[in-house]
Amino acid sequence: EGAFYAFPRAPRGTGAEFAAEALKREVIIIPGNVFSRHDTHFRISYATADDTLKRGLDILRDLAG
Repeated sequence: EGAFYAFPRAPRGTGAEFAAEALKREVIIIPGNVFSRHDTHFRISYATADDTLKRGLDILRDLAG
């Protein structure tokens, strides 16, 4: 009973801006304004292989500064 998603706050800028920066690094996340009228978060799926998830999280951590 649940989904394989996390919905963290964007560490800087808007969720859409953070998602655009992630996409430039070949990581696809969904800006929160797709699910809410606020653009402060982003959605990430963790239904993937552990090594893929680690690579993506390492990139997001680097983007967050």
